Amino acid sequence: MKKLTLKKTNKAAKLSAIAITIAACTIVASAAGTAETAYQNTINFFITWIRRIGWFIAFIGAVMFALAIKHEDAEQKQKGLITMVAGFVVAALCMASSMFNLFE
Repeated sequence: MKKLTLKKTNKAAKLSAIAITIAACTIVASAAGTAETAYQNTINFFITWIRRIGWFIAFIGAVMFALAIKHEDAEQKQKGLITMVAGFVVAALCMASSMFNLFE
């Protein structure tokens, strides 16, 4: 059985990474029919991820608040609630963009 050298393995890894990148670009390019479709897909992508980040921030705030309750620290309770509300606001604004057709 032949031994694979580090040089051959790196070359194979680079070639597979290039192939995957080209395939992904082809899929994205074929999915976008017009400029408006590409614009909507981009906006929807960013709104989806910003909403997910908002929910994650709200979760972090809830954890901070729960730990502050455990330690009876008023300042940390306030920081946790503010962080949680900030996350909810970010998520709500992202959900409202489709409700009010902000980007259409």
